[in-house]
Amino acid sequence: MAYRLLTIVLFGLLSYTLSGAQPADRLQAFPRQQPSLQPEPLQRVMQGVVAVQSRSDAEANTARSLGQRRMGSGVVIGPDLVVTVGYLLIEAESVDLIDRQGRRIPGQVRAVDYASGLGLIRALVPLRLDSVPLGDSDALPASSTLWTLGQNEPEPTPLALVSRKTFAGSWEYLLETPLMTLPAVNNWSGAGLFDTQGRLVGIGSLLVQDVYGDKLPLPGNLFVPVNLLKDPLPDLIQSGKRAGPAAPWLGISSQPLPTGGLGVLRVSPDSPAAQAGIAVGDTLVAMQGQTLQDLPNFYRLLRTLGPAGSRLTLTVRSQGLTREVELFSADRAAVLKRPSGI
Repeated sequence: MAYRLLTIVLFGLLSYTLSGAQPADRLQAFPRQQPSLQPEPLQRVMQGVVAVQSRSDAEANTARSLGQRRMGSGVVIGPDLVVTVGYLLIEAESVDLIDRQGRRIPGQVRAVDYASGLGLIRALVPLRLDSVPLGDSDALPASSTLWTLGQNEPEPTPLALVSRKTFAGSWEYLLETPLMTLPAVNNWSGAGLFDTQGRLVGIGSLLVQDVYGDKLPLPGNLFVPVNLLKDPLPDLIQSGKRAGPAAPWLGISSQPLPTGGLGVLRVSPDSPAAQAGIAVGDTLVAMQGQTLQDLPNFYRLLRTLGPAGSRLTLTVRSQGLTREVELFSADRAAVLKRPSGI
């Protein structure tokens, strides 16, 4: 009850801030009870969300950053198919699904889609669960009321869709129009986001500190839009990867610096950046002679230079000295250990 009251207050304050109305007027006008899902879609949502448990080798490249054992949620979208957030499955040696009745179902990783950040699991024994239909994440109106549900939660939680601002992660990850929601929830790793008909529109990825940018500093959640999965889904199911050339990857985690350029936070072992001698503490100044302004600029420019295997030049500053570094981008999936099942 206290959480739902907090949700109502935050929704009201949000409406006030964006509209310029008086807070008392907005809070008084905001409904005391959030709308709820109808019984049929609610039942489908409740049984369609499963727990995901995965384990990677202790020597895997991502074991230190993501942990060797990972837990989150997933949503059933086919007779033997579950969609979840991709980082639960990277380099995974084993994966299990646990339904609401406590059944532990062995699975295998079918795909990790680095472009969207989503992953697919194939159950190795019958799920015997109804599939949740995919909604249209592009058609969601601004300020939509949506519902999220993660593993072991007793009921869906109402959320407000508040922005679609671009998100760039330090680990070479870019989402142009993610689903940003309020209020912030903790059970977000692979949790489902559902529309009013109980259709899946997003998969939980991150807790973000600022869903609006400079406009309004509020923490919330980032959900990956399900429409990013629709076109490549047949290829991901069949071959474990998207059709066509792989996207370029350098193996650099970085962040913008107040003094300009991008500071290197981490370099993945055996990556193109590691092989080229780029190290933690270096500053990326330019690519192909074009100044690097921020992370979205960095990732978009990298993509324009061609698919994995393309040659490029980075201008790198280290301990006050600037040098030109030539390297070839790579396919991230080819460098990391292949998950069991793909």
